[in-house]
Amino acid sequence: MKKYINTCLVACCLSGIVYANDVEYDAQKIADIFYQLNADPKNPKAKVNHAKGFCAMGSFEPAQSINREIDVPLLMQKKLPIQVRYSLGGAFKDDKSKTRGMAIRITSPKDSASWTMVMLNTEINFAKNPKEFGQFFEMRLPVNGRVDQEKISKMIQEVDSYRNFVAYTDKIGISKSVANTPFFSIHTFYFKQAGSEDYLPARWKLVPSEGVKYLNEMQIKNASSDFLKEDFQNRVKLNQPVEYKMYLVYANQDDITDETTALWSGKHKESLVGTFKVDALSDEDCNFDVFFPSDIPQGVNPPKDPLFDVRNEAYAITFGNRQ
Repeated sequence: MKKYINTCLVACCLSGIVYANDVEYDAQKIADIFYQLNADPKNPKAKVNHAKGFCAMGSFEPAQSINREIDVPLLMQKKLPIQVRYSLGGAFKDDKSKTRGMAIRITSPKDSASWTMVMLNTEINFAKNPKEFGQFFEMRLPVNGRVDQEKISKMIQEVDSYRNFVAYTDKIGISKSVANTPFFSIHTFYFKQAGSEDYLPARWKLVPSEGVKYLNEMQIKNASSDFLKEDFQNRVKLNQPVEYKMYLVYANQDDITDETTALWSGKHKESLVGTFKVDALSDEDCNFDVFFPSDIPQGVNPPKDPLFDVRNEAYAITFGNRQ
């Protein structure tokens, strides 16, 4: 793991130097904004995004049918161990926030092949390029000790990505449990078609086997700020694993595949990739770890949108600052 991190740190930081010449908001600038917004002076090595979370373990069982559709050697194995980190978005410390994150690292005991999935509980993101991403957080920085709420409201209305994301999140609630939360890749990845040299554009989603469920107003009022971990701990005691079905959602011809703000609509071809079972807590070391979305297995190519590389580069920068 350390070897992989060191390699990625070098690669990500080098690519960031090139990328910074082309855009106004490069990975370093975005990382700096996160530190200005979320840094804890008492704990300078703390995470500045998805700061609160807990660690878990489990397994992934690929569906054998998926190997007839895509050529990803990792998926040919029957069962694979996983490391999981559940988190809240940004610097939120109260589980009654809407935003959720889930990072999964699948590792093959046979050949050390791995796949890291970094997901959100929304199908889309709030920004389609580094400038929009950086400004989304920068406009929340206090000026002379005051956050300009009027400026924030105005920018949300003026920028399509922000306005559409707010409208999307207004329609979802606060999930009852990680067992009732869906997760999405946001980015479009490319999967090698079985028996072909072609790569198919697709996003993936994790669908909770118990269904998507939200807290009602009374439940929200009575919930503790740590109810997600408390619920998971109870499930472990009762031997009730959290289960998700993973599906690939293949792009239609007219779908936008290079913008994370693009919400696909209508009917799409879907394929079951396999089943995740999360059944144990692990020590909290993963809270200090880093999950790089660029860690993808043979047979999967990275997204082509302008946010993906910057996202990995920013992870590398903030991880380096925590060492």
